[in-house]
Amino acid sequence: MKRSIYMLLAGIAILSSACGHKTNSADLINKKASLPPSFQFEALGLKVMSSSINKKRGTMSTLYANELGLKNAIAGLKNHPAGEVFALVTWKQQDDDHWFGAKIPGDLSSVELVKTTAIVNHTVISYKKIEGKDLVANPDTLHQQDRIKYIFEQQPSVMP
Repeated sequence: MKRSIYMLLAGIAILSSACGHKTNSADLINKKASLPPSFQFEALGLKVMSSSINKKRGTMSTLYANELGLKNAIAGLKNHPAGEVFALVTWKQQDDDHWFGAKIPGDLSSVELVKTTAIVNHTVISYKKIEGKDLVANPDTLHQQDRIKYIFEQQPSVMP
């Protein structure tokens, strides 16, 4: 009986020492996917609207909207009044070191900003695409209307 108790205590000691490895919470922050502070993302006051994965390109995206844009998208409005802001942030996917088989955001690929503003008696829609970790402006205007349409067509995720 004494031998069984000693074996049990030895097993517990071994398990507790193996499980005693502590991960620093700072190590869990995905710095690679973070937007640079100079972008001032928080100042835009955006909330998550939806997310998507493109397996073919190996990317994942999150669409953010300000309160007005999110409210109008939830209501299903097709017209876009002045004051809406949308930001589609896209990252390259990478393997998650903490969860086997999972993918997480990796290097920042691009941020696409769509804003609506009022000029005289009509609403003007502006589009801007910035790319890479340094967020360099992309001057190409070839597919802007397609990208604006794509962003406006996204349906908000159902959230509790």
